[in-house]
Amino acid sequence: MKVLVVLGTRPEAIKLAPVINALKESGFELKVVATGQHDELLRHVLEFFRIDADFLHCMNPDLIENTACMAESLKEVLRAYKPHCVIVQGDTLSCYMGAYTAFLNKIPVLHVEAGLRSHDKFSPFPEEMFRKLTDELSDVLFAPTKRAVENLLKEGFPKDRIVLTGNTVVDAVQTALDLLDRDKIKRQLQKQINREIDAFDGLVFITSHRRENIGEPMKNIRDAVLELAQKFPHLLFLWSLHKNPQVRESILEGFTQLPDNLVFLEPLSYPQTLYLLERSKVIITDSGGIQEEACTLRKPVLITRTVSERLEVVDVGLGKVVGTEKEKIVKEFEKTYSNLGYYEKLSFENPYGDGRASERIKNFFLCDEVKNFMLNYKKDYKGDLYECTKVNSISGIY
Repeated sequence: MKVLVVLGTRPEAIKLAPVINALKESGFELKVVATGQHDELLRHVLEFFRIDADFLHCMNPDLIENTACMAESLKEVLRAYKPHCVIVQGDTLSCYMGAYTAFLNKIPVLHVEAGLRSHDKFSPFPEEMFRKLTDELSDVLFAPTKRAVENLLKEGFPKDRIVLTGNTVVDAVQTALDLLDRDKIKRQLQKQINREIDAFDGLVFITSHRRENIGEPMKNIRDAVLELAQKFPHLLFLWSLHKNPQVRESILEGFTQLPDNLVFLEPLSYPQTLYLLERSKVIITDSGGIQEEACTLRKPVLITRTVSERLEVVDVGLGKVVGTEKEKIVKEFEKTYSNLGYYEKLSFENPYGDGRASERIKNFFLCDEVKNFMLNYKKDYKGDLYECTKVNSISGIY
């Protein structure tokens, strides 16, 4: 069976890498296509996980222009490769366009990380609508959490098409932690920041990139971090900047001199990012993936958004949705940092899974009913997959 995997951003590559490698090891014929939505950072992830991909070079920052590029490029890929199914992941433009072009060609779509909802169409923007539209186009929904399953069932998706797998990010983190050369990464980072990491009592890792935060919200986050760096000179605040020029302008505008313990970094590789997350005392971010990684690494995280579709990290007590107001971010950081002992003692089962999500997805593909469904899709796209979804869902949830 021929499988096409469409991805475009670094988070997609991280979360699909375990799935790609699991399917390859099971003998499936796989083609990986990278739209080009991210380029250099994506290549680093693919190299880290030893994955080959064809790049389509759709890198226009204008979403409408990029949509046109992906539609035309993916059309040619589908016609040339003729896959039996298409796998997409998450909530990006690449994810949606992979599902949309497959649908137009009557090819089954399997959506990894389906069912996430913030219930606000403009937050995150445009991801909330991309994930909902992708779910509507998909034939199989690999849900990462019970909350995601509940969202899908409430929206009327049939239970024979929903597989509760856990989130593949846990698989990726567990694999990557075993591969990290921590001493080498530490030397790289210390050279980059021109500081000794161990000279400080701890790290605070910061990222911010959401479109809805560009402008005043991001400036508020910046001002909060600046105040925190001044209040906590014994901590090293490392902020990984996004490539988006509007994001950079919002963060860097007006800065003349930084405190010695606040450093802005160019985008980091996945191993470097994971190393810093692992070493952090507290994480400040608006990234969905980092919320999941923070939970997996059991690190407290302040979520600089007004809503989140990943509230499981909040449910277990590690995460706080703090918004983008300077005063609240500062207050919640001080409260969190003063209670680090509490977070270190927290006991919980990772709500994002056990690191076997990619194994469940692979086993689903190996199910005879699924194979027949893929091969006879145009004749009977309504085929019942209940037994395959049940046996490959966590605890046979259905």
